Amino acid sequence: MTSAVVTVLALCALAPAGWAAWRAARTYWRFHGRLVVACPESGQFAAVDLALGRIAARAAFRQPILVLQDCSRLHPGVLCGQTCIAGIAQAPEACRIATMVAEWRRGKNCACCGRPLGQRARWGHHPCLMSPDLQLLEWKAIPPEDIPAALATYAPVCWTCLVAETHIS
Repeated sequence: MTSAVVTVLALCALAPAGWAAWRAARTYWRFHGRLVVACPESGQFAAVDLALGRIAARAAFRQPILVLQDCSRLHPGVLCGQTCIAGIAQAPEACRIATMVAEWRRGKNCACCGRPLGQRARWGHHPCLMSPDLQLLEWKAIPPEDIPAALATYAPVCWTCLVAETHIS
């Protein structure tokens, strides 16, 4: 009988800790990674990082408060009024580069070969870009804060065409 009571008491003591860890982890994964937002103050896009450690720690026991750690439009260590936080809080998934690219490529064909891009496999190659001056680029060549502008003006290119075109010359 005493071992059953000890087990119940241990579970009652550990349940809040497990719940807090789950809330912290869920918040961390919801807001992790570099996000691209439109800065309400400057009107330009900016790549931002959130202070995830602080946010997740607070989320364990209370409603999280989002705080910027870094912004590509500001000098290191200097932060603005952080008015972009409201947009991030409402739709963090829409601020992710992967989401922006997935929406952009939906229903498009490769500008070189004409094949449909389809959905990218989780571990497959990324689609690439063709600039207005017909230069082929990989995503890593574009700074994150410039990706929304590139999506508006660049054409999609499949990985096969990028490899074929860049290795021929």
